[in-house]
Amino acid sequence: MSERSKTVAVIGCGISGLTAVKCCLDEGLQPTCFERSDGIGGLWYYRENSEYGIMTTVYKSTITNTSKEVTSFSDFPFPGEWPNFLHHSYMKRYLDMYADKFGLKKHIRFSTRVTRLAQAPDYEATGRWVVTSQAEGVSGHVEEFSQEFDTVMICTGMFNNPNVPEFPGLEEFQGKVMHSQAFRRPEEFEGKRVVVVGIGNSAGDAAVDVSRLASQVYLSTRRGVWIVNRIGDYGIPWDFHISGRFHLVPAKLHFMLFVKSLKRKFKMLYNSLRPAHDLFAGDALVTEEMPGCIISGTVMIKANIASFTKTGVVFEDGTTEEDIDAVIMATGYKDTLPLEVDCQALEMKDGHLPLYKLVFPLGLKHNTLSVNGAIRPLGSVIPCVELQARWASRVFKGLAKLPSQPDMEAEVKATDEAMKAAYLPNHRHSDFQAYCISLASEIGVEPNFLKLFFTDPVLTLRCLFGPLVPYQFRLVGPGKNDEARKAINTVWERIEKPTKTRPIGPKEDARHLVILIAFCVSVLVVVMAWILL
Repeated sequence: MSERSKTVAVIGCGISGLTAVKCCLDEGLQPTCFERSDGIGGLWYYRENSEYGIMTTVYKSTITNTSKEVTSFSDFPFPGEWPNFLHHSYMKRYLDMYADKFGLKKHIRFSTRVTRLAQAPDYEATGRWVVTSQAEGVSGHVEEFSQEFDTVMICTGMFNNPNVPEFPGLEEFQGKVMHSQAFRRPEEFEGKRVVVVGIGNSAGDAAVDVSRLASQVYLSTRRGVWIVNRIGDYGIPWDFHISGRFHLVPAKLHFMLFVKSLKRKFKMLYNSLRPAHDLFAGDALVTEEMPGCIISGTVMIKANIASFTKTGVVFEDGTTEEDIDAVIMATGYKDTLPLEVDCQALEMKDGHLPLYKLVFPLGLKHNTLSVNGAIRPLGSVIPCVELQARWASRVFKGLAKLPSQPDMEAEVKATDEAMKAAYLPNHRHSDFQAYCISLASEIGVEPNFLKLFFTDPVLTLRCLFGPLVPYQFRLVGPGKNDEARKAINTVWERIEKPTKTRPIGPKEDARHLVILIAFCVSVLVVVMAWILL
């Protein structure tokens, strides 16, 4: 069998699965994607159905936490006129446009759920896998069938198995208890007293959403959190302030100033939410509305829950709130795969799956299986999972090699130790920028900026001192795209375009020009000093 005819089973068609199909096609592989719903998008395919264990989707009001230029696929920029932060309906449209442009939907089997994955009888010789799936027919009849594939990409994500802590007295509590997986809209909480448990972005979004209609919302958390607005200084998206290979001042000073600005802006809110950890030791709470809710009293911050009574909640600081109507557990998810797996390499250890560079399982004789999307980057997900898919498809085709098992095991152990040292307990995050550059180096798409400087110095400066946008990984190497230069050079045009909805006078326009000239001069001075030193 030729390398070009290798078959790939892609399990799941959220963002990870969709880009996996596209990357397989780019390498001449034959992907077949199994998607249990009737459409693409995963989390971003909004559905009203809120039954546990069905499918996790965004809330009705969800908006992206990362801006469009940092979030896009590397060869498919968002439309310039679209907002910098996108309502989930825009994200779904974007994914549909991506699938249509590259002809991906014909490779997807919708309403088909993979129930089991096992090594084929001849795995030792071939590395093949057997995928068992259930497809719902027109009449509602479910048919089960099995098929062998040369390789497999598991793209089911990390939001499948809700985690609900065991609090004393919870079973006697007479109010409604639900996990945030089941939350969609706030209407059912109108006029009610609601406790939201957790301090991640899901908890913050749910608390803000419910507070619009509830009589009172209590946000219970066992730790503090850093609050970040989507809108940074000068109206620039917040992630542009922290994304980039280099900054105009030393990196440590740059981030110190960023943290000081957060402390200054939200000083009063930190009376109850002051974090004991560094900014990047866990997820920040990305929100515009939470500060207003806290100041206006519609959301009250409370300590961690100690126990439940039949009608109320006792908190660890000894305070009690009675007449509680509902509790929303925004307490995250357990790292599990939503299918039966007959393979020791895919068994969870210490609550997570050991993966080389968060992609390839350890202990397999053949590198014919990848787990895509099992990652929590402190930044945008799309560039990470796209690079995972580009790398895995090249490994499957034989164009990229993995290290020996001992070397991969050593790297996984080192990564685990680094995560434990850098992040909060039970938080397994990755530095978005470092991770993308690492995978790009594996693929051969990390630019040589010294070489690039002599052919295109302006582009080089934009790459080094501007935001780390995904288009940089299409400048060289496999998958090189001639449109990448244009996409990088026009980043600021697409950022500003959705805000230019009213013409302004020449005096106002001149002020913007002065600011732009001052910025360019500052960059030039720093670059010249850097070159001379």
